[in-house]
Amino acid sequence: MELDLLEDVAPSSNEIGAVADMASRMLDLENEITRIDELLKQKKQDLTKLAEQDLPELMQELNVRDFTLSNGSKVEVNDIVSGSVPSVSAIDRAKGDDKVTLEIRQQQCFEWLRDNKAGDLIKSNVEVQFGRNEDEDCNAFAKELSDRKIYYKRSVGVHPASLNSYIKERMSEGKEVPHDLFKIYTGRRAKIRREKNG
Repeated sequence: MELDLLEDVAPSSNEIGAVADMASRMLDLENEITRIDELLKQKKQDLTKLAEQDLPELMQELNVRDFTLSNGSKVEVNDIVSGSVPSVSAIDRAKGDDKVTLEIRQQQCFEWLRDNKAGDLIKSNVEVQFGRNEDEDCNAFAKELSDRKIYYKRSVGVHPASLNSYIKERMSEGKEVPHDLFKIYTGRRAKIRREKNG
């Protein structure tokens, strides 16, 4: 005779109470994490506003380029330029018309970079996936690629820091960069360099 513990042995009320308590604690933790996530999101927005708007504007108004705090930390304001090319992951997450729009924009960005002698910013990679029970084929393929010194994982993109550096350099030379295409943002950002302790 087999016993099904869930059906044949009724838990005591203390045990049921313990389950309810744990489930309640779990629910409370999930709610607390949601609140903390929202608070963190708001704090990041507040910090961005302070760093990119309020503090740079005040320092400019007072004609102060940098400032040293009483604790030795240095506050400075720098010009920032950033742009973007839709990434493969952003395109994969998008749906419907948004996906098509991002794909088109990505190709237009690539074309513009190539046409303006910056095609070397575009990095192409190849990734090969094998199915279940194809370990031997995968190992043989990996060995063949390794023997030929070829490393695959396919994706095409532009590293954000490389793109931003290129855009900033080009703009400083007075050369045109399509702002709408690359979604270029220019502004100023305050940064605090903390004093290093011994």
